[in-house]
Amino acid sequence: MNDLTHPASRSPGVGAALLVALALAVAGSVALRYGLMESDTLHGVCALANDDWRCLVRRWAPQIFIDHRIGWLALAAGAAALLAHSQTMAKLALVGGGAGLVLYSTDHAAVGLLLGLIVLCPTARSGRD
Repeated sequence: MNDLTHPASRSPGVGAALLVALALAVAGSVALRYGLMESDTLHGVCALANDDWRCLVRRWAPQIFIDHRIGWLALAAGAAALLAHSQTMAKLALVGGGAGLVLYSTDHAAVGLLLGLIVLCPTARSGRD
């Protein structure tokens, strides 16, 4: 039986790699939000001198979450994954949704993440064990 939707037919490293990617996206988002964007110390540094690389990142990083862009990305990827049964889009929705939950885009990112999970999770089918 060569059914790609069956959990036993998937390679064992795919789930672990996706979990690592999700963890890295969330950890990177936490570092960006709390380490750079909401840092009072860095606010003082960037107010005095603008040549620090952290100030440049702090100035451009809001482009990710202004207008909930990362949330919309996760939602669009989740909807595309659901409509096209695309594993790749579902993985993008999952990782983008994880980042969006931390980066101020919780509404759209949560729905995108859940749509990605719906596509990625194997479903029970009648007549199968």
